[in-house]
Formats: sequence, C-alpha cells, structure tokens
Amino acid sequence: MRFALSLVVAASVGIAVAAKLPAPSRVTLVQASCFNVPPTPPGPCSPSFRFTSGFAVFKSAKEPVPACPKSNGQDPTEAPAGDVRMTGVTKDGAAFNGSLPVSVWFKTTFGDDPNGNCELRNLQVPNFASLGGTLACKNGKCKGTLYPVQCLPKQCADVPIVSEFGSVTLGTQSFGPILVIDDAGHAFATPGTAVAPGKEP
Repeated sequence: MRFALSLVVAASVGIAVAAKLPAPSRVTLVQASCFNVPPTPPGPCSPSFRFTSGFAVFKSAKEPVPACPKSNGQDPTEAPAGDVRMTGVTKDGAAFNGSLPVSVWFKTTFGDDPNGNCELRNLQVPNFASLGGTLACKNGKCKGTLYPVQCLPKQCADVPIVSEFGSVTLGTQSFGPILVIDDAGHAFATPGTAVAPGKEP
C-alpha cells in the first residue's frame, strides 16, 4: 500500500515547520505479504513470524531549530521522531525474544533558504531511508524508537521541509513506508488494513 499522506514533518532530518503542532500520526501495522510464483498463492513474507497487533506513531515536530545541537549535528538520537510497538510477536509459535530492525522511507522536499547558505535548498530527495530503529522484544512484546538517519545541518534550520510517505523495497517486493524485518531478513510488518473473512450469506 502506498500512502499519499503529506506530513509537514522532516522526520528524515528531525525537523519540521508548523505554526501549531498537529496531533501525532498513528499508523497500524499488518503482516507483510509477498507475491509468490504461481501456483503458490501470495502469503506472509516471513514464514516463521506472526504478531497480534502493532502500530507506529510519528511525533509532531516543533518549529525549525538546528538538529542535534548537543552533538553538533552528529547524534541523531537527540531527535526521536516516533515509536513502534508490537504485541503477540511469535517465532515458530513461541513468544519472541530478541531484536527486529525497522526502517521508514520518505520523499523529502526542501524549500527555499532565506539566507542562501543551506546546500539542501530547493532539493527533492526521492524515496530514501529516512528513519531507522530497533525493536527490543521480550516475551512477544516489542517496542523501539525511530530516529533520523542523519541530523539536519544547522545552516538548514530556516528551510521549510515537507516529507511524504514513500515505499520500502526489499528484494523484488515493495511495501508501505514502514517495514519491520524479521531476524532472517524477511519483510515482517508494514502499514495496512486487515479484513477478517466474513460468513457466506
């Protein structure tokens, strides 16, 4: 599923432009499905992993300030951009203990720079890994924080930025803008909607 939701959030660099902070954005996760070569039908990409529920929450960002000021732009963990939670995570039917990587991809557009010293001004970066994190799992409950892959240069703090959800590609398959990977490198969870089967009339 591909999202066209625009965020006035540069989550890719931990900064945003907003006169008033919007509410955090919450996205539901579903089991990632892969296309298989016929006659094998499509099905879960991760053969061993399952989960009961999961979601990602993207934090509202404040007006522009230099990103990661304490580390002089070197430590993205200064700018947490969201959280991911999953419950009922199992591997081969048993509650999972361990860690799972998660990646978020955006298409990011940088606006004009009032003083002309930002090298990213008027640039669009198409569909790239913008946020990353690791879910720590204990007894099937997993949680982790999303961080920018890099800090915004301080000279770009006065540039308006818009990020749109992109799509994550793994191998030959494309998924939503968020992808949780299992411990074997398979796609495990991605944004979407699950519809339970109904009864025949």
